[in-house]
Amino acid sequence: MVKIHYQFKRSTPLRFLSHLDQQRLFQRAFRRANIPVAYSQGFNPHLRMSFALAMSVGLTSDAEYGEVIVSTDIDVDTFIHRMNQALPKGLEIIAAKICGEGVESLSASLYQSDYRIRIKVMPETDLNELAASVRMYLELPQILIQKRNKKGKYVQKNIRPFIESISVCADAEIDHVNVKMTLIYIEQQCVKPEQVLASFNDQIRAVFVIDPTIELHREKLLLKADA
Repeated sequence: MVKIHYQFKRSTPLRFLSHLDQQRLFQRAFRRANIPVAYSQGFNPHLRMSFALAMSVGLTSDAEYGEVIVSTDIDVDTFIHRMNQALPKGLEIIAAKICGEGVESLSASLYQSDYRIRIKVMPETDLNELAASVRMYLELPQILIQKRNKKGKYVQKNIRPFIESISVCADAEIDHVNVKMTLIYIEQQCVKPEQVLASFNDQIRAVFVIDPTIELHREKLLLKADA
């Protein structure tokens, strides 16, 4: 058995793909590409594949990671070529490597996400005032939000430790801004950028219009080994 870690990107044509649909696309691509993927044991065997993160609907990315276990050796260049021939437009594998025994799972290796967000703002928002408000937000000792736990109940959670940095800059359209945001993973947990912007609206002032027109793009996803 051989473990392969691969990096892929998802672009605009498939930005509204759900995590489950994306998983099915990769399963079909593995079969079409004749990748010898291993199966799990038991009454309901399934392909031994996983992703570092479940991508949100609407998110595009230059840096996602996946893992697959293959039953026989395969050259990584062959793996990349075959998969990109089988994947639809909007998904592309850009790198892959063979992992040795004892390598941490991808989900346990997550360290940092860098986002670029294009979002609508309330009318007559002044960029300099917004930048000052962002600095004020980052100076808060704690930032509490209501978040659903594994049991389905809403609990208060302090998201400040997950926020490394936020900055804002002008957009070509006067009613939009571009937000750069870096978020940190702690014990395999993080916070969504939309939740950060919503908490800014709640705790500082209502500026960001969080609706389906928001454009979320992950520029980097760093693993602990890359930090």
